Order: sequence, then C-alpha cells, then structure tokens
Amino acid sequence: MFIKHTNYEVGVHEIILSESAKSIDMLEPFYGDVVVECTLEKTSSQILLSCKTTAKARLTCDRCNEEYDTEIKNKFNALYFFDKSKVTEEDDDVFYISRDNDKLDISKIVRDYSYLAIPMKKLCREDCKGLCPHCGANLNYEKCTCETETDNPIWNKLKQLKFDD
Repeated sequence: MFIKHTNYEVGVHEIILSESAKSIDMLEPFYGDVVVECTLEKTSSQILLSCKTTAKARLTCDRCNEEYDTEIKNKFNALYFFDKSKVTEEDDDVFYISRDNDKLDISKIVRDYSYLAIPMKKLCREDCKGLCPHCGANLNYEKCTCETETDNPIWNKLKQLKFDD
C-alpha cells in the first residue's frame, strides 16, 4: 500500500486507499479489502499521516465458539521526516524518508495496527449467552435441560453462614 507523496503539494490532502488484505500480508482472520482513509499534511521538512483503517475479519466468539464476521477499525498517526537527525529508534511511528524516495509504503504500519485492533475478548454480540458449562448447549439458540444449581460440597460452610442469621 503506497502513497506517492511527490504528487501532493505542501498542504493538507485527503486520500482513500483500498487494497486486498492478502496483498499486504494480512492473513487470518482478515479477508477482503482493507480501506485506509488518510489525511496527509505535507510541509517542506515532514509529512504527517493521520489514518483510519477498516478491515473485514472472521473471528470466533470466546463465549459461544461461533464464527462471526466483523469490521476491525483503528486509527494511527505516522510522521515522516526528510531529515534523518530528527528520527530516533525509540519512536515507533516516526520514520525517515529520503528526498529521493517518492513513495511512502504504509503496508506494514496498516498491518500492525489492524492486528493490534483485534479485541482481546471476541464476542459475536454484546449479549452473547455462551455455552452451558455442563451440556455444551449454545444458550443463544436453546435452553439447556441441565439442573440449574449443582451442589458443590466446597461451598457448604459458606451456605451455613448465610442461613445462620
């Protein structure tokens, strides 16, 4: 995914890029096209990119174990300096670009931020009921016939305290 920055004069420009996830090495769970909406602010010494990414992904719900399709969205900024002395190794999103190079390759940063945007807890929907821990029934579609309360002897002492008012 490239932006040819020499096509743009000094100033602010809106850019929309679209490329297949596969072509920028975004493997599972991503599929289809990745859309990147960027604001490119160019000066004589630097380029600031403010981008929003949208990628389609097929995830597995952590509660009910069903696959579902979703859009993974994220935002990032990247700063490109034409002066190498302004770039340090500690800066993750600050890059040096030679004046001889006329393109910005944003594939890696789009890929990295897309993977980072995958939620830690993947839910097919907010109110997902999950699976019954006893019979494995998907509680989103059916009610299980298990006992509602199983007696575990480990809690007997606490139950005695509760009823000894």
